[in-house]
Amino acid sequence: MEAQSRPVKLVREAVEAEDESFEAFFDAEWPRLFRALLLLTGNAQEAEDLTQGAFLKLLERWNALDHRTDLQGYLFRTALNGYRSLYRRSRLAAKRVLAPGQAGTDPFDEVAERESAVRLLLGLTQRQRAAIVLTGIGGFDYGQAGAILGIKESTVRSLVSQARARFVNGMDDSDE
Repeated sequence: MEAQSRPVKLVREAVEAEDESFEAFFDAEWPRLFRALLLLTGNAQEAEDLTQGAFLKLLERWNALDHRTDLQGYLFRTALNGYRSLYRRSRLAAKRVLAPGQAGTDPFDEVAERESAVRLLLGLTQRQRAAIVLTGIGGFDYGQAGAILGIKESTVRSLVSQARARFVNGMDDSDE
């Protein structure tokens, strides 16, 4: 009897360990994925739905995945695929609702602009992105941003200037 209970106990411990590892992964990655999707969608509700969906798909495949691989990459790829699917379905629904000859703006222009802004941000170096986010979005002045980043105020000014120049170049390339 003891021989049967020991393997059962080991299996239970292994299952519990896998559950705990998913919970630890979930707790560690939820904020990062949610913030990324929030920047992408601009809507907290959609970002939360997409985050939950990505984690649900990951949980469904958790035991089949090789945990030595890049689980974060898999999670983010799953979430971005969900976002693309949602975007495609929304775009098709809007096309059906709006008659071809009907005047008005495309309801997805805002989404396209947001995606463009995110692409431009991702095209910056990490330091440029941090400087532009702190000064342009966070509302910090150059001195405060420098203190947060641990660099001189003049360096922040230089990074912001470089980032803005790259934004202008990026916008010119997308217009062609």
